[in-house]
Amino acid sequence: FDTGHVIFAKGDKAGGIYGLVSGTLGIMAAPPYSTPRLIDIAVSGDWLGEDSFISGKPRRIELVAQNETWLLHVPLEKMEQMAEQDPDNMRAFGVMSILGADSMLRLVHDLQKKSASARVASALHRICWATHIPVAVSQESLSVITTTSRKQVNAIIKRFVEEGWVETGYRSITVLNPEALKHHADEDMAD
Repeated sequence: FDTGHVIFAKGDKAGGIYGLVSGTLGIMAAPPYSTPRLIDIAVSGDWLGEDSFISGKPRRIELVAQNETWLLHVPLEKMEQMAEQDPDNMRAFGVMSILGADSMLRLVHDLQKKSASARVASALHRICWATHIPVAVSQESLSVITTTSRKQVNAIIKRFVEEGWVETGYRSITVLNPEALKHHADEDMAD
């Protein structure tokens, strides 16, 4: 998928799941009757879209390609067949939802940090902790998902580069030291 392509939108009919092979996806969400906003970035290894399979209801979130993105897709009909053939498959699909809920709990926890620097460190750790490859995320997107200004994000990223925690490229960030970011982010909660 090309940059900006909407994989699925909130309210779309129920569909299958997507496994992110490469690239990044913007996760857009909102409560009912509200406009979806960027809340997080999905990276390689993430599986998304199981909610409509489990609920049988329309899509609850929106996924948008942030750059050239490659996805695996398991159609809804295949998921239904897999669940019918082996009940343990239904449990595996349910685990995807639990992992998604865990991610949302972490996101809320991260947003409760008082320091903008801690929120940015948390977001970078959440997005990039295991990749060691550039992740395409703009400073604008980081500012949105961390409730900070773009100017603040720019200054914070410069500091993280100086510390040797991250490296920047064109619209991308590579986390070099995820533990340092996590430690920095956790200091805010210790205060």
